[in-house]
Amino acid sequence: MKPINKKQAELLDRAESLGIETNINTRWEMGIEHNGKAEELAGIIGDLDWLFTGDYFCFKFGGDGDNGETLTYLLDIYFDMIDAENL
Repeated sequence: MKPINKKQAELLDRAESLGIETNINTRWEMGIEHNGKAEELAGIIGDLDWLFTGDYFCFKFGGDGDNGETLTYLLDIYFDMIDAENL
């Protein structure tokens, strides 16, 4: 999708300039491992959702293509950018 605001455009430019793969399907097909920080944070978000919002987002983890997996891939992209900038 194309960015619809300045923040999204900045995130896209940042990822592209760092050479971060942003296509979740491509990341899966290439077998790119999840960033440990992304897995930890996704799990915490899932637990917080369960405990404090009654499972509002209903995150599911453990299967390819579930929404927890997608959240983890999005966090992978974010943490990959952070890690690349701190090299």
